[in-house]
Amino acid sequence: MICLAPFIISCTRDVRGSDAPVAMSNRPSLSFPLQGATVADDFPDYTSDDAARLYDSLRGAGIEWVAITPCGFIDSTFDTDIGWTQWSRRDYPAGIRNARAHGLKVMIKPYLWSMDFWTKKRWTGDIRFDDSTQRDAWFRSYTTWMIQCAEYARDGGAELLCIGLELPHMSVYAEQWKTLIDTIRTIFPGNLTYASHGLDEAESITFWKDLDVVGVNIYPTLSRDDHPTDNDLGNGWRQVVDRMRALSKKHHRKVILTEAGFRSVERAYDKPWEWPEHRPRKVNNEHQRLAYASLAQACYHQDWYGGIFWWKVFTDPRKNNEGKDGFSPQGKPAWEQMKADLKKLRNDGVTK
Repeated sequence: MICLAPFIISCTRDVRGSDAPVAMSNRPSLSFPLQGATVADDFPDYTSDDAARLYDSLRGAGIEWVAITPCGFIDSTFDTDIGWTQWSRRDYPAGIRNARAHGLKVMIKPYLWSMDFWTKKRWTGDIRFDDSTQRDAWFRSYTTWMIQCAEYARDGGAELLCIGLELPHMSVYAEQWKTLIDTIRTIFPGNLTYASHGLDEAESITFWKDLDVVGVNIYPTLSRDDHPTDNDLGNGWRQVVDRMRALSKKHHRKVILTEAGFRSVERAYDKPWEWPEHRPRKVNNEHQRLAYASLAQACYHQDWYGGIFWWKVFTDPRKNNEGKDGFSPQGKPAWEQMKADLKKLRNDGVTK
């Protein structure tokens, strides 16, 4: 790991003392909904011909945005130094330009990774620093790393940058995030969001008004039945939709689903956050398709809905990166369902 030197954060904050919408006149406006997919951080990388073919297939399916995911590394979950490995430091500006050359808009969504996540079953939600000295060191290193990501996003021409991903124990420190946001604003001219770990974190965040759009990673259990009806799945969405609406209304922002997806397994709609290695299940492409259809039915026409980045697609699905029971809809009925729902949305003229 390359350890990054501490960075002195400059403060350029405006006075934003209310919950009223912040004027965004200096930034390009977003045309909602942002209908996107997350392109997995795998090989071949974002500059490859394989990626170009993927982008063309996404455009053909009605997808207009992709999320590109730079990866920062930490030695352990409680390490304050964030850096890159040789394989993760790629030519991200060129990768962004590749996607944009094929008619797509881009969100840069950086994330942190540690071998602790594999060996000790931890995740970013375990990152926390109760000691203020360690916490300050983490925010300095995180800011240095995020500045590099912002420079990649700027140089490649990305339209949206996600400044954090599922850090519920760190997002409580609002002032540090507001200072980070102001620093990023001096570098990146586009729009900013944060990807919360579900609605509980999203509802606890107090700096949404400093961002341009609310971001939520959402994997709700919709039903535990083996053969749910459309109404059963719709009922599973009801509380989620109500909370999304309240979140949007409170912060005067659209809500984008920065991650949402379902594996191609039996009862894909039950605990959809579980990875294949955590809970093996029998392959069931039809249950994945049903889950995709239920999300579109529940969310696409809601007034709070700002878009989605489906989790996830691969630059070269022929490599079978995650197995037949994985999240990707590529080559499965869920792909055609996604395509049909996006076509219907366009035909209905839904833009916000």
